[in-house]
Amino acid sequence: MVPPEVESRVEIECLLCGAVCRVSHAPTVAALKEEKVQCPHCMTVVEAGTDKRPVDLTCAACSKVFTLTRKIVKVEIECPSCESNLRIRPRPGKRELTCPGCQSSFFVTF
Repeated sequence: MVPPEVESRVEIECLLCGAVCRVSHAPTVAALKEEKVQCPHCMTVVEAGTDKRPVDLTCAACSKVFTLTRKIVKVEIECPSCESNLRIRPRPGKRELTCPGCQSSFFVTF
C-alpha cells in the first residue's frame, strides 16, 4: 500500500533551468487538478481534473479530444545593437546569442 503523502506527489519543472523535482505541496497539486483551459475546437472551458501532464482531455460539449501539455516559458531579450526583441528559453549561466536582425553577437546571463 502506498502512503497518502507519496500519492499526492507531482513532478514540477523549474521555469529557469528546466530541472524536474517532485513536489508534494497540496495547494500546487490542487491547482493543477483545478486548472481550466479552453477547448481548441469549440472554446468551451474544460477543467483538467488531474495533476499529470501531458494528458488527453475530452470536451464535454463537442466530445473532441485534445492534449493538455506543460507550459514552456520563454523570456524576451533586447538586442543591444538594434533593440529588436528575441524570445528564448532561459537557462542558468552565460550564453552567447546572435541577433537574426543585425547579426551581432552578445552575451546574456541568467
